[in-house]
Amino acid sequence: RFPLEVQPFVDMVDGMRMDLIKQRYQTFDELYEYCYRVAGTVGLMTTPVMGIHPDFKGDVEAVYEGALALGTANQLTNILRDVGEDLRERNRIYVPLDELNQFGITESDLVNYKIRDPITGKVDDRWRSFMKFQIARAREYFTRAESAARCLDPSAAWPVWSALVIYRGILDAIEENDYDNLSQRAYVSKMQKFAMLPQTYIESKQFKPVL
Repeated sequence: RFPLEVQPFVDMVDGMRMDLIKQRYQTFDELYEYCYRVAGTVGLMTTPVMGIHPDFKGDVEAVYEGALALGTANQLTNILRDVGEDLRERNRIYVPLDELNQFGITESDLVNYKIRDPITGKVDDRWRSFMKFQIARAREYFTRAESAARCLDPSAAWPVWSALVIYRGILDAIEENDYDNLSQRAYVSKMQKFAMLPQTYIESKQFKPVL
């Protein structure tokens, strides 16, 4: 019934395999490949099922690029939310090591939690600056996804738009936690999610399918 390609499914399985053998990512290019495989592929799989707005006249490929961007944004957000948990429970560091170094943070600093102020116990300015950089990039991917979300079939626009807004809210929560994603898990509460839904519904009904 739907024009699904096999390749995204194959790529997702390869992404699952990466978690079996890879615990560190040296560069963002390496991390992007992982994000594409485990999450960007979801956008490519689901877009043909959800469908494109019947009034959309543009390049459908651009809608798929936006779907890929949304999957990537979601996965980057997962990674930023779970830095502490991934390190403690799985010995995994997904954030790029070369970017850590750019902010004066070594892998050893992160593993041994030497990124806290010894007096206040809060994360230090190096980590805050690093996280601000990471959050800004994740938000860029959410922004890329916004236009494409507006071009989905009306029956799919509201849930996708809601997911985008709610997931992006996790980045706000990291900021509200003073960038401490080592000992605190940022999240959007159930009540906050319910409060967002009427507004996302109204917004989705006003979408014009133009990229």
